[in-house]
This record gives sequence, structure tokens and C-alpha cells, in this order.
Amino acid sequence: MRKHAYTLSPPLIDQMSIRGGDVPAVRARYVEVAQALKTHNPDGDYILAICNWGSADVRSWGKNVGHMWRTSGDITPTWTRMLHNFDSASTRALYAKPGAWNDPDILFIGHGEFDQNHLIEARSYFALWAMINAPLLISYDLRQAPQSLMDIWGNADIVRLNQDPGGHQGVIAYASDDVQIIVKTLANGKKAVALFNRGLGKTDVTLTAAQLKFADDAPVQLKNLWDKSAPPAFTGATNFTLEPRQTLVFEASGQRQLSDGVYLSETSRDVNVAVDGVIAPEADPVIHRMCNAWGETRGSGERPTYAGWGGAQADAMPYDQALRIDGQGFDTGIGVLANSLIEVSNTGHTRFEARVGVDDSTRNTRDKVRFAVYGDGKLLAQSPPMGLSKAPHALTADIKGVRIVEIVARSVTATSDLPLIVTWGARLCAAKRVRPYRG
Repeated sequence: MRKHAYTLSPPLIDQMSIRGGDVPAVRARYVEVAQALKTHNPDGDYILAICNWGSADVRSWGKNVGHMWRTSGDITPTWTRMLHNFDSASTRALYAKPGAWNDPDILFIGHGEFDQNHLIEARSYFALWAMINAPLLISYDLRQAPQSLMDIWGNADIVRLNQDPGGHQGVIAYASDDVQIIVKTLANGKKAVALFNRGLGKTDVTLTAAQLKFADDAPVQLKNLWDKSAPPAFTGATNFTLEPRQTLVFEASGQRQLSDGVYLSETSRDVNVAVDGVIAPEADPVIHRMCNAWGETRGSGERPTYAGWGGAQADAMPYDQALRIDGQGFDTGIGVLANSLIEVSNTGHTRFEARVGVDDSTRNTRDKVRFAVYGDGKLLAQSPPMGLSKAPHALTADIKGVRIVEIVARSVTATSDLPLIVTWGARLCAAKRVRPYRG
């Protein structure tokens, strides 16, 4: 090292420790690259892909620096590794937007457990990446590809979901270790929905109009984007049987629950989590932990290593529980920590409505928080100080002509250092109005 005049320095990234490494230094390195690109390539015809393997809390700052950022370590052509990488990005919808995408790594379709002998798995892999707006980077010599694989990559309807100009990442509407239902708002006013069987056995799946945020009493029409079939329209709910590891993908049309607005969780591209209130990054325990991707089982096992636990969530609270305020459940909304700031781009809505409060699952049961709504920096509405077991408070704000709506939850007492969890059941309404809740 000294012979060649290298500068000795400790590593900036520690992939094995959630608080290891030097997060500000890592971010600064990428900022330096981003600024150089802007200076020397003003046309902007480039993509800055941040590859620090989900480390250094890139979840919280990647969107402000690059166009895409890896959310995990490298992928391999195995089912459990695919689950691991998918999970690292699938709950981060509020942290992505057009021009800034979560990247769970390349598509290994055509290799290993996703080759032409595993077409169910290959279709699931491709569909999941499309639903969460992941970059579709194919690792395969297409000159040698069999038609069965070309039919997957060339499915224009699935690619269209990934490239939808709305830019909304799919949100998990139903979550379990066995089955997930992922719903994505499309620019044409319809929804895409993926029914994903993660397991090794057949399973029955019920899809409801409510999960699509469609009216329960109006017909819902589905179009199967794999075989182009159209199942009979349903009202309320419908059932499917999925083969092991199968993913069904539909485009859904129906009557929206909100005739005069949208729920914030439907429009993830318009929601920017400027500050999520996370003070000490925590490892996300719901990411699938596979056996070591390179075949060894040395040490004590695969532990959670990616920050994100406690970050803002669509239709769930930050620690993967349902949204509840004083015993009242909310099917839709945003769960976040106190001392957070969320920016919402307003595209013609005239009213903001919310039901707010301290979530029943809060770890901090003692302190209070005040909720406030700002429009282009001007205070429009605020709540009184609220604590646990306080009934939801209704906030309404006139946002006509407002460009950016800011929703803020700020602690008013600080007797505990435990996270104070809050719920915004919020929506934008009228003439395209925005609403954030359904309880």
C-alpha cells in the first residue's frame, strides 16, 4: 500500500452492520459523482445507478442523488434469493418516484430456477419487477433465448405496467409470508393487481374490490395480462386458485371508492417522504432471509441487514401493523413516525381531508404530537396535541391553487426516546380532490 502511495482508510460501507460504516461519507461520494455528471453532461442523457447493495441507509437518500439505487445485495437465479431482493424494495413505494427507482437488481430469467424449465417462476419474477417499477435489466444472451422466454420478456402488457407514465410503484394491499396482493395505480385510471403465491403449495386467494379501492357494490372487470382472458365481472370479491409460486396479473376496471378524489396511498409518485422521523436506522425483519446465496452456512445465520424498519408506509404503519387510532381501523392511509415531513404534489385538487392520531401500535405511549397541514409553506390547518388513546381528529384544508401540500407530525413533548407512531388517514378531494383515509 505504501509502496504505491495508496491512502489507507477504513471501509465506508459495512454490509454486516446496520450502523456500521460512514453513511454521510458514502452519500457524499455519490453526491460528488452526481454533481460532476450534471456539470459535464448538462443534457442529462445518463442514468446514475447507485450500487452500494442496500447499505448505508440508501433507502432514505437515494432518490435525492441518483436515478436508481440497489436495495439489497446481488441477486442469484434462485427462488429464495429472488424473494429476498423483491422484499427489499416492495415496501418502499413512498421513497420512489419518476426518475428515481428502487432497484432490486437484474433479471436472471433464463438461468437456474428461472430457466425454460421453470416458466411459472420466471413469469412471477418478471411480473413482480414490473409491479414495483424495478428496472428491467435482462441478463441473458437473447440470441440464444427459446421462444418460451421471449414470450415473457416480450409481453407488452406486463412491460406496460412497468413503464406506465403514472410512475406509481405498486403497494402491498394484502401481506403474508404465503400470499401477497400488490396493487398499482395506472395513468389511465385503472389498476393493475398481482396475486402472488410465494409458497410451494396450491393456495386459494380472495381478491376484493376494497383492496383495489373500488366500490363494493359496483362490478369490477379484470383482464388477465398473461393469457389475455377476461374472467366474469365480480362485485365485492372473487376467488382464484394459484399454483405453487404462481403470480396472476390483471388490469382492473371498476367504480372508484372516491368519486371526487384519491387516497394518498394510491398516488405514491406524488408523495415525497422528505423526513420520515427515523433517528436510529433499524434492520427490516420482514425481508425474506434465505440461506447464504453462495451456498455456505458458516456463522450463525443470515440476519436482517438493510435499514428501513420504521420508515413511512402506504396503507400500513411503519412496523408492519394495520393502521388503527383509538381502536378505529383504517384500510388506507400513511403510517409514519412523529417528527416527519411528507410533501404531496397537488395536481388540481382543491381540498385535503384527513383523520389523524397516534397509532395504537406506537412504542412510545407517553408523548404527544401535533399534526399540521401546510400549503406552499403556509399553515392551513393543525390539530391539538394528541396522545395515545385519543380519538381520530379530523383535519380539512383548502388547497386550491396550492402546488405542494406538506403534512407534518411534530412532537410536542419528549419524555421518551421510543418511536412515536402516527397515522394519516388522508385524501385529496374535489375537482380532483385528495383524501387520505377510509376507516
